[in-house]
Amino acid sequence: MKFARGKYMNLWRELTRAQYRIRDQSTVFGFLWSLLNPLVAVGLLFALFSTQLRSDIEFYGLYLLIGTVYYTHFSNATSASVTVLQSMSGLTRDGIFPKDLLVLASISTHTIDFFISTVLCIVIAAFSGVPITTAILALPLVLVMQVMLVLWVSLLLSSFFVFVRDLLHIYNVFLRLLFFVTPVFYGASFVGGGFGRYVLLANPLSHSITFARTLVLNGQLFDLRQFTALFTINGIMLFASYKIFKRLEPTFSENV
Repeated sequence: MKFARGKYMNLWRELTRAQYRIRDQSTVFGFLWSLLNPLVAVGLLFALFSTQLRSDIEFYGLYLLIGTVYYTHFSNATSASVTVLQSMSGLTRDGIFPKDLLVLASISTHTIDFFISTVLCIVIAAFSGVPITTAILALPLVLVMQVMLVLWVSLLLSSFFVFVRDLLHIYNVFLRLLFFVTPVFYGASFVGGGFGRYVLLANPLSHSITFARTLVLNGQLFDLRQFTALFTINGIMLFASYKIFKRLEPTFSENV
């Protein structure tokens, strides 16, 4: 992509720093809360569902933590990106640079937390007695696929929000539904083999979570053919969403 070349790299870094400060991450407590927030959610979910599901899922606390970290990253990063062109309207109207850079910077601020949280998951797993195998070396591939998913969704949402302001409310409802159709606190067997199974299969976020759990909790490599297919689909969606964004980009300054 053009924004990743030459002079735009420095601009991307500065925009990321600026948006990180806007989120109060420049303070110690703001940074700590971004890491503690998933743990608070895990604690609540563990208290509610551990009795029913812990016997079926080994290391249920870590199982919950990985699912929560991935869902939180997707939810927070895409939600912030929906309005980024509008909230930074001055740069959207007058800045002479690719506007996808604003979306990328918005995602980057949440992805930093995501990477740190992922490392903490591995550390907690090691201290909890989970065998860490060489399969963990494939985890960066899962992280890349997760970021690709967040990026193509964010590009579409941010470009459409410029013209449809009610999109944010619709998307917030969608995220609430997404939480329940993503195996964050339950296993795939929980939904049985009917319609619920097909919903999980159609949910790209559920695959990212499953791949990560397979590597960290099971110590096994995921199905390479399945991963390659999903990685390719996300790559195609990223390319298509980028083209849509660039086609709409000339009209952003008139509508923000």
